[in-house]
Amino acid sequence: MKQRTFLAVIFLAALLFLAAGISQLAVTDPVESNYALTALEMVRSGDWISPQIYGTYWYDKPIFLYWLLSLAYSLFGMSDFAARLPAVLFGAASCTLSAWFALRQTGRHVTALLFAAMTATSLGFWFISRSVITDQPLFFFSAATLSFAYIGLTEGRKSYIIAAYGAAALAVLTKGPVGLVLPGLFLLVFAAVQRRSDYVKRLFPPLGLLLFAVLVLSWYGPMYSRHGMDFLDGLLGFNNVVRATVSEHPEYDVWYYYLVLVPLSLLPWIGPCLYGLRQRFAKSDEYVFMVIWAGGTVLFYSLMATKYPTYAYIANWPLLYLGARTVQDWLDEDAHKAWFLVLVPATLYSLLFASLVFFTGKAPFPVQGLTLLTVFLIIMTILTWLAFWQHAYPALPCFVVITTVMTYLMLTYQVLTPFYQYRSAQSLSGQLPQGAVYFFEEYRTSYPYYTGRSAVWTAPASYDENTRLKRDAVWSKKHLYPTEYENSVLSRIQKHEPLTLVVPEGRYKDYQTSNFAPLLQPADKIGAYYIFVNQ
Repeated sequence: MKQRTFLAVIFLAALLFLAAGISQLAVTDPVESNYALTALEMVRSGDWISPQIYGTYWYDKPIFLYWLLSLAYSLFGMSDFAARLPAVLFGAASCTLSAWFALRQTGRHVTALLFAAMTATSLGFWFISRSVITDQPLFFFSAATLSFAYIGLTEGRKSYIIAAYGAAALAVLTKGPVGLVLPGLFLLVFAAVQRRSDYVKRLFPPLGLLLFAVLVLSWYGPMYSRHGMDFLDGLLGFNNVVRATVSEHPEYDVWYYYLVLVPLSLLPWIGPCLYGLRQRFAKSDEYVFMVIWAGGTVLFYSLMATKYPTYAYIANWPLLYLGARTVQDWLDEDAHKAWFLVLVPATLYSLLFASLVFFTGKAPFPVQGLTLLTVFLIIMTILTWLAFWQHAYPALPCFVVITTVMTYLMLTYQVLTPFYQYRSAQSLSGQLPQGAVYFFEEYRTSYPYYTGRSAVWTAPASYDENTRLKRDAVWSKKHLYPTEYENSVLSRIQKHEPLTLVVPEGRYKDYQTSNFAPLLQPADKIGAYYIFVNQ
């Protein structure tokens, strides 16, 4: 099969797999809805340069994801499918890039197919490739930057270094300076470890630097011209320096955070990925580069004050590559003992999802029956182990891939669809009476996103979110949603102005002890929300 045809098939297969069911997944709070609403306001305002939310300029992230979402809305209308399509496309592109790199490095289609399949079915990749966040485009551009740069350095191919600068520029347009700083740091460390001064010289071609500057300044330039230091303080100061030095989530600020999270995100392939760190090609340039990439990512983000599940996500690419090389070696050598490193994690992974059937009755959202999923996983686990005992080693990765794919598809419709609905205010669309709408203590951006109606945050005067979360007060700057304080809202209630107060389930106890409770009448319970009205 020709390379282009092979890669096109991989892209199409990954696209169909990742896109399955996305039209059923509501945009969730608190993260996805911020991106979705900002992009929607971009379409409505016609201003495709300055991101806005609630009619206010904000500088939480650079422009690239907003452009992708705005383009999707323009083409397909405002829908859940359009909101998740950019992540799916970049997920499929990432699988294709994986296959291309493995094919180029090894010359073997099987290794390329393994790398692409393992990437698509790894837990973290599958989840993020369907999420309305910046991390999947960043994953693709970071992988392209580092893989192109590696080829350019080791083979003396200037064109690849220039391409790496182009990819790095798009990464910077996606999530800021980290798109250049992190790859650049890894490449310099790689050159130092290999003691290759010529690598350092190859890293800075004038045309590559020019391409990077032109692409980055195409947006950063107009933004600085329009907004000046407010833009720099918001994007670079608050969303980079503050995040690095002041923890947004103090409960996650532990040194082993990513040492646990990154391996779990590799399931069901954690065995071969970690085993790949001790493969016999461990002294090769390729191995050294992948270890610097993976280990450097984990170390870098472990040193940051703010920890977040997706921050170290780009470490998955080199680990999955080492895992694919490992699986290929096992196939070549018929090393059946090593297959326990595939079978045991895969089996545990299957049992983990199968166990969900016993907790469906306790879930805070309606979950469909998981009996079919449980039966399927049991059958596939038995078949996989039979293949192992019969020495049908080539069949093992096929069974693991098929089992994982079917598990994800069933989870999408049986678990994620109701769960995402639970995490969204979509269910409130068309359900609330006319008049002002207030959210009690927890704002839901998905409400104005889905309804086009404004909503206001309110809380008791004594309420302090930062104290509640045990974090620094600087994080008060993060939220720009419309706010009205207790005394003002109570005054409206006493004047008998029509208004609705939406209380999330988790804040119901707080509401009962608040000054609002004696004055408002219960109206309904919609999904995860209690509805109170002023009569």
